[in-house]
Amino acid sequence: MIIGLTGSMAAGKSTVSDMLKKLGFFIIDADRTAHDVIEAPEIKKRLAAVFGEDILTADGRTDRRILAEKAFVSPEKTKELNAIVHPAVIETMLEEADGFSLEYPEIPIVFDVPLLFESGMDKYCDRIITVAADDETRYLRIMLRDGLTREAAMRRIEKQMPQQEKIARSDAVIWNDLGLAELRANLLAALDAIECAPFEEYLNDDNDGA
Repeated sequence: MIIGLTGSMAAGKSTVSDMLKKLGFFIIDADRTAHDVIEAPEIKKRLAAVFGEDILTADGRTDRRILAEKAFVSPEKTKELNAIVHPAVIETMLEEADGFSLEYPEIPIVFDVPLLFESGMDKYCDRIITVAADDETRYLRIMLRDGLTREAAMRRIEKQMPQQEKIARSDAVIWNDLGLAELRANLLAALDAIECAPFEEYLNDDNDGA
């Protein structure tokens, strides 16, 4: 089984991903995969052709800061970046999932993807879980994390797919408005809802560490 894990900004998806890993699930992280993909020779060549040779450092690596400055200057440029990177990320994640499933068919795989629906990766998932939190909680988390005003935090969230749309397109939702104990309970309830129980040996508190 492949579970798609997504969530809006500051909802707590990464925390849930870590919990799932401790519960015995195999995590394939889209952000980590993307970091590797943009260092692939063919991808670097295509990125440099679109965004300029100065996105490459003297030793030929991708300067992520310069690439981000150029790619996120407009929605059109962001689309160009995604058109180059997303297909390669998806292909790499699917290959990793196939290889793992052949060796460990009994272990569920989690695709940890912030832009699960936006990238079209939801179609590769058997079940989808969205991590959610109320708007005010997310505003406060972004303000504390990034030192932003409430208005700036709101603008960041408004640029994303609405949280309610993600929830509507998911098989289960994990609310993360309280503490870790409640979050873990909500996670286990979501797994029960999609009929994908964690392995019993990972359920005790000593192994969970949350």
